[in-house]
Parts: sequence; C-alpha cells; structure tokens
Amino acid sequence: MSEFIVELGHGASCQNWFTFICAIHDDVFLREPFAWTPQTSQENAEELHRLAGDPSFGVAIAWHSGEAVGYAYGHRLPPDHGWWRAIPESLPAEFTDEWDSRTFALVSLAVLPNWRGHGIGGRLIDSLLGSRSEERAVLSVQPTALSTQSIYRHLGWRLIGRNGPFTGITPPRWDVYVLENLPRPSPAP
Repeated sequence: MSEFIVELGHGASCQNWFTFICAIHDDVFLREPFAWTPQTSQENAEELHRLAGDPSFGVAIAWHSGEAVGYAYGHRLPPDHGWWRAIPESLPAEFTDEWDSRTFALVSLAVLPNWRGHGIGGRLIDSLLGSRSEERAVLSVQPTALSTQSIYRHLGWRLIGRNGPFTGITPPRWDVYVLENLPRPSPAP
C-alpha cells in the first residue's frame, strides 16, 4: 500500500471536509453490523454541522492520493455531560467526577472498507488525541460492531459498560469505552 497522510483541523476545516466526511460515514455506517434508520445520514450531517461550531471540536482526516479514506472527530465533554449517568452500573466518583478539559469524546471514527487493515484508524485516533490537552477520551460503539470493539480494545481502550436504553435512538444501547492518560501535545518550538 502506498502512503497516506493525516491532516488535523477544527470547525473551519470540517466545513471544507464536510462532504468527504459525510460520504465516508454513509459508506461505513449504513451497512451491517451497524443499526441505522432512513434518517441516519441526515442526522449525522446535522450533528456534524452542530459539533463543528463547538470551539473544542477537533477532526483528523486521512488522505490517499487526494482521496479521503477515513476520519475521526469529536469534542471536549462539558462538566455537566450525561455519559456516566446513562450507564446503569455504578461507577466510582473519582472516575465520574468531571471538570472542564478532563474528557474528550471521540464522536465518530470511520475508515472506508477497502482501506481497513492498514493502520489508518489507529493513526487517525493517535493524531487526533495526540493534539488534544484532555486527560482521557471516551467513545461509544454499537454492541453489534464486534470487530470494531476488538480494534478499540487492541488500541488500549477499556470497556466501562453499556449505556441506555435511550428512547428514539437507534440502537437504544451503546457500549462505552475509555482511554486514559492521553499523551500531552508537545509545545511548539
């Protein structure tokens, strides 16, 4: 395989890459093992527009010969988020206590099917999280996406529990993973 590059960006970058990200999202998530509804594509586009307006939003996109082949994006969780309350199992207070800049939520990661197995997903995550100042990252993944969960565990993510059920969300339950002790970005010279 020839080399691919990863670019980092924020809200403005997302606007430039919006079409690429949405096309990859639909190619990856509108097929098994992921649960989806006819509205999934439109809901994703709307959420991406909303998140890109968050000042803590970050995005990484992988390119090969000018073609977008994968992406990862997310944002910092506010102290009053509800991620931990949605998990029925009791979690220790030292884990659930939140403050501004403690946790980054990896909202979406996708690599086109033909590009999987080349380390692109891991490099997207490493690039994006390596540019962040948060202490840890959290993500949720559909319970049916067993190979996706296997990749996250291989990359060091730890399963915390299953959240939900959520009314009006497909699927109604999600498995929640955390990656702690993120590397701090290097200061600029």
